Amino acid sequence: MSTAKNRMVIVVVSIAIVAAMLACSGVPLLSSRSDPTATPTKTPKPTFTMTLTPTNTPVPTDTPLPTNTPTPVTPTITPEVQTATFTPVPPTDTPVPIPPTPTFTPVPPTNTPKPKPTSPPKPKPTNTPNAPKPPTNTPAPSFPFTQSIAGGSVNCGTTGIRGWVTANNGTGLKGYYVAVWTDGWDGAVSNPTDSTGYFDFFISTGARPGTWYASVVNVETCPPGQDGGWKAVGCQYLSNRIPLTTTANCEGEGAVQWPEVVFKQN
Repeated sequence: MSTAKNRMVIVVVSIAIVAAMLACSGVPLLSSRSDPTATPTKTPKPTFTMTLTPTNTPVPTDTPLPTNTPTPVTPTITPEVQTATFTPVPPTDTPVPIPPTPTFTPVPPTNTPKPKPTSPPKPKPTNTPNAPKPPTNTPAPSFPFTQSIAGGSVNCGTTGIRGWVTANNGTGLKGYYVAVWTDGWDGAVSNPTDSTGYFDFFISTGARPGTWYASVVNVETCPPGQDGGWKAVGCQYLSNRIPLTTTANCEGEGAVQWPEVVFKQN
């Protein structure tokens, strides 16, 4: 601060000296000229504004307060020592009992009877199984033909039964007749089988449901029927009768209008 003040004083003094010199030199000039005298004006002195340089004053920092750190207290346990006192018990004399003197009584000998020898048991007779009986002869079939269902087909236009009459080896038999009937109907007899053993029997037009019976017959024993044919009921049967079913529906599962049967010679 003192240096700045000194500088300002020097500047002011310098300005004053310069002004005085100018004033002294201007007097003879004004006196020698014939021009009107000008009234001198005072030049205002310059003002100096002092600029203070701020100084950085350090901001005091907060001094942290000391923290109380608890000091763990370790308890001291003083074990209590108990001293056992031993009181000796005086021994007592317990008399030991004296066992009695055993007495010996002589036992007279006894006569033990000796066991009598026994004879071994006689073996029981075992039943000898009877000799196996010879196998009985299988009875011959009561009919010369055995029947079985061979399948069937669907036909919405007609209903009937078809099949084959064959020998034991499967060869078709020609000239045999098959009778067809049902409950409440005496039925009729088919045409004779052809060389392959095939036959068919027409029942009705359309899909006609029902349960029918069929059997190989001796046509010479059948009673005469209408239109020069023979009735099925009353014939000599050459096989057991076999039931055959027809349905009213000609489409779908189980539908059948022409069941097929095979009569095989035994």
